Amino acid sequence: MKVAILGTRGIPNRYGGFERFAEELSQELSKRGYTVYVTSPAAHSCKELNANNIFTVNLRVPRFLTSNLATLYYDYISLKWAIRNNVDAVIECGHSFAPLLLFISASIRGKIITNPDGIEHKRKKWGWIAKSYLRFSEYFAFKLSAQLVCDNRALVQYYSTRYKRKLHYIPYGAHPLMQAPGRPDVLDMLHINEYYLLITRITPENNVETVLSYFAHSDQSCLVVGDLTSGYAKKIVGKYSHFRNIHFLGAIYDQQILNGLRFYCKAYIHGHSAGGTNPSLLEAMACGCFIIAHDNPFNRDILGEQGLYFNNIATLGNCISQFEKLNNVEVNRVKEQNIQAIERNFLWEKVALAYIDVIERLKK
Repeated sequence: MKVAILGTRGIPNRYGGFERFAEELSQELSKRGYTVYVTSPAAHSCKELNANNIFTVNLRVPRFLTSNLATLYYDYISLKWAIRNNVDAVIECGHSFAPLLLFISASIRGKIITNPDGIEHKRKKWGWIAKSYLRFSEYFAFKLSAQLVCDNRALVQYYSTRYKRKLHYIPYGAHPLMQAPGRPDVLDMLHINEYYLLITRITPENNVETVLSYFAHSDQSCLVVGDLTSGYAKKIVGKYSHFRNIHFLGAIYDQQILNGLRFYCKAYIHGHSAGGTNPSLLEAMACGCFIIAHDNPFNRDILGEQGLYFNNIATLGNCISQFEKLNNVEVNRVKEQNIQAIERNFLWEKVALAYIDVIERLKK
């Protein structure tokens, strides 16, 4: 059976959550006999992958298009490729493609599984034109997709109330650490023993500035891992890089290094607020991190009571003060409970089996 995963920037992951999802799900599906195709815009660097029934499909996107137009064009040629190659199921990451479903047959729409991600039109990075389009595309995704998957129960509640459709809850996954990783060299180069950690895409809705505003007036060290090439990221670096306790490490995609940074941090700070489940939260839990998360129903759905929550600079300070007062027994108890939650609810193997169930429903 042929499955196409569309809407990401390709694999291996060099960008974010959907790419991590595509990377892991394609591997799990291939183990179970599926042939998986993952599209990638050719303008982005992506290794050729042709192993274990996983294939990357590099599609050329003209460089002269603006970012938003390039996304729409990429959506179009990706879906066109899937139709032309007669795949059996299409997993769409995001819903910006959805207006295209108006112009394709019901038999093709019957192959579409859409994961809408978070509530896209609420992200602070979008202007009013983009937000209007995202509301428009969200509507058609929920009206015309054969199956819909949400990675967070708070999203299921939001969307099922809004569109009166049956939705499937399938979270993302993570791999629990089997043994303690090596201490990353970067920590020795920075002469750091104790630090708080953020691994994030540096965008407004991920509350990076809120977090760094606190550390700018703290003597605690904070490490930030994330791509620094966007305009907003450059603004954040310019504003906070002169603080000696704030360290920008740039984008890191090596899982061993990332796991080492997570494992040795004092606590992991998760600022995502725009909805859905981000794999970085699950991966922090899988590494046994104590987590301080932005207070919203999406993060609470995953983390529950095994962490602390903030919504501004003052409450973040309260969380860190509260954390610093905990003894080792209390901290280790929470860390172990986070690992157990991953083993119980968020293994990639279970994620794949749930997606296979949805794929099989397309035949009915």
